[in-house]
Amino acid sequence: MIKTQYVTFVCIIMLSAMLETESVVKRSYSDQSVRGYITERTCWWNEVCKEEFQILFRCKCPSWSYCRSPGRYYNAVCSMTETGYIWDQPNSEWRGQ
Repeated sequence: MIKTQYVTFVCIIMLSAMLETESVVKRSYSDQSVRGYITERTCWWNEVCKEEFQILFRCKCPSWSYCRSPGRYYNAVCSMTETGYIWDQPNSEWRGQ
């Protein structure tokens, strides 16, 4: 009986460790299909940088953030989180990058 409880306990510990490891894995997808901007300005943090179904970015995210959304068909906002659907913004002459 004690041996069965011990094995069950070890299995539970191993399963929880595996689940924790799974949640740490960052998943993202980088989309480089949009190459231009509507306006020549820098976005604010958490501002919409690309609207769904639009072919141009609304503004350029600061260098320390990403234009990201939960999926391809959602509005994207400037965020420091690099997970999710990342819209890769091209360098621009007006920002000197």
